[in-house]
Amino acid sequence: MKLDQALKLYLNHLSVERNLAKNSLESYARDLRSYVEHFEQKFVSKSIQENDIQEFLNSKRSDHSEASITRLIASIRGFHKFLMQEEILDDNPAQYLSVGSKSLRLPKTISSDQMNRIIDSIKGEDPNTTRDKLIFEFLYGTGARISELVNTDLDDIDVESNIIKIRFGKGSKQRIVPLGKSLKKAINDYLTRSRNSLVNAKKPNNALILNSKGGRLTRQSIWEVVNRVSIQNKIEDLTPHSLRHAFATHLLEGGADVRVVQELLGHSSVNTTQIYTHITVERLREVFSETHPRARN
Repeated sequence: MKLDQALKLYLNHLSVERNLAKNSLESYARDLRSYVEHFEQKFVSKSIQENDIQEFLNSKRSDHSEASITRLIASIRGFHKFLMQEEILDDNPAQYLSVGSKSLRLPKTISSDQMNRIIDSIKGEDPNTTRDKLIFEFLYGTGARISELVNTDLDDIDVESNIIKIRFGKGSKQRIVPLGKSLKKAINDYLTRSRNSLVNAKKPNNALILNSKGGRLTRQSIWEVVNRVSIQNKIEDLTPHSLRHAFATHLLEGGADVRVVQELLGHSSVNTTQIYTHITVERLREVFSETHPRARN
């Protein structure tokens, strides 16, 4: 089923079953037609990812008010909730979208020093600790989306060439990201200390990270790991996606070209990547105001 067909079902549901007022129905239709057109009538079976939605919202912020974006988020959440209820989809990429002004901006990126302290705080050689460290090293070291980490297989890692193949869009696209020293060590530690003990001989799985039953680790499990480490380090609002933000922002702060970052993130348009330059400019202003003698009050 294509996305535009699913939209027709949803609008009919709002009209017939929920008896929505005409003006409200037109607002939903207008918002969601824009959403569907953005993804070019994508097949529902090839599920839209959470970051796809975030990039769509970012593309709208330059010429939409915060109130309009808030309404758009609510429309998208309602649409995907309906698709789940009707069993048209088995995954809800809009689940973690939040309505409100806080959701209309990229989260404040943590500093590279903070990021290093968080990762260094994950200490130990037991299976769970080596897995948790790998999750953080992978997300921060590659800029991968949470779904991309879940889908990463052993075959995607080329240790000799020091590269990782990141697959997104359910295998339809891919990009190559360099394998850094810290991530390479985290992968090696996990493979030697943890993964072999989790392999299910009856149902072998090629996934990089396995769960306790030998299957592919879920998105929810990764969220729980990141949340737990966030609480331990007393860092608010740390999510898998904020590690991707940190990856991009710290590269730009270090002097990386925006188009290189675009390629590493897998953005189809450099306009999406340029949002991260706004964060680095704000950081420059903050440092300037705190350190320059003629900038301080």
